[in-house]
Amino acid sequence: MAGLLTFSLVAGVGLPLAAQDAPTEPAALTAAELAPAVIRTDSIPGAYEVVHWAGEGLVFVASTPSFDKGTAGFIHVLDATDLRPIRQIQLPRRPFALALDRSTGRLYAGNTLDGSLTVIDARGGQVLDTIQLGQPEGEGFEHTRMIVLDEEKGLAFVTSPGQKGVTWIVDTKAGKLAHRIEGGLWTAGAAYDGGAGRFYASGGGIEEIAVIDTVGGARIGAFSTGDTTEEGAEASQHFFVNLAIDVEGQRLFAADANKGVLYVFDIASGKVVAQIPVGTGALDVAYNPARSEIYATWRGVEREAKTGTGGLLVIDAQGYAVKQRIPLPTHPNSLEVGEDGRTLFLTVKAPHDKEHPDYREGALDSVVRVDMERLASMGN
Repeated sequence: MAGLLTFSLVAGVGLPLAAQDAPTEPAALTAAELAPAVIRTDSIPGAYEVVHWAGEGLVFVASTPSFDKGTAGFIHVLDATDLRPIRQIQLPRRPFALALDRSTGRLYAGNTLDGSLTVIDARGGQVLDTIQLGQPEGEGFEHTRMIVLDEEKGLAFVTSPGQKGVTWIVDTKAGKLAHRIEGGLWTAGAAYDGGAGRFYASGGGIEEIAVIDTVGGARIGAFSTGDTTEEGAEASQHFFVNLAIDVEGQRLFAADANKGVLYVFDIASGKVVAQIPVGTGALDVAYNPARSEIYATWRGVEREAKTGTGGLLVIDAQGYAVKQRIPLPTHPNSLEVGEDGRTLFLTVKAPHDKEHPDYREGALDSVVRVDMERLASMGN
């Protein structure tokens, strides 16, 4: 595409911390050692993303108990201090992704299986609007995945992880689609730099991370590891399923579900500056500037290995050393850094495969609250 700036790497260049050279990690904490820093509730069917609202002392959890067409979805509202249930909001569509506009008190739910956003009054629980983004069904159906908001400008950025990747920019004030940007493979992960007016969408393919100008609503560049040299899903070496951004340090953190590794990109040069082994089924990543830490989850399972268990990785954001590797059975999923940087929330999935040793009929998913200051003291 004319006018695009593409960064590509020669394998092995610019990697001060390659996966094979990673330092020895500290021993994983046991459940008993971890207990003083953790609150866990096993109470939500089909838990996915979680959002913290410090000003109201609340945590919102997206819940999709069933994938059957026509079934309801839910938002579970929990107390942010002890995770006790406060209310449950029933939705006509099934939510997976969540994003909260704290300035307006509106919660945005990504209805992955319907290609749309549901807008909810976060205080009262009323459904305010549904914004259809992609084709809702049939041939050419388009999923939604991640949502990132710019509260000041009234914009929502939404990714769609199909064979033909799509990114939507939504005018949240008008409640309508502003831009549709096509390109990429499995466009899934999302990160936003409001000051630079840049949105980053990650997936697979030759150019794994797209750079989008949020003002013009156009793709203006891309980052590439250089590892994939042919088009198509079968040739893709990576799947950067989720992204996080260090705006001040101008770095992108990309969780690679294919390799089980966290990649760190320098935005200015487009180079990979670190690779950190996470684990089988690496999934989510979050950056905490208050503690200069990176968090990553791994599920512990993939198509060829269905009986494992996953956990949470705590990484020093400066030297990329692993500070703690925490087992959280069975399949840790989505991360949310608390607004003050002192608390981490995440969802943990119960196994659905009946061959898994931890499978239990009717088991519910979990929400976990981790006191990061207490956790850090355990490592000293």
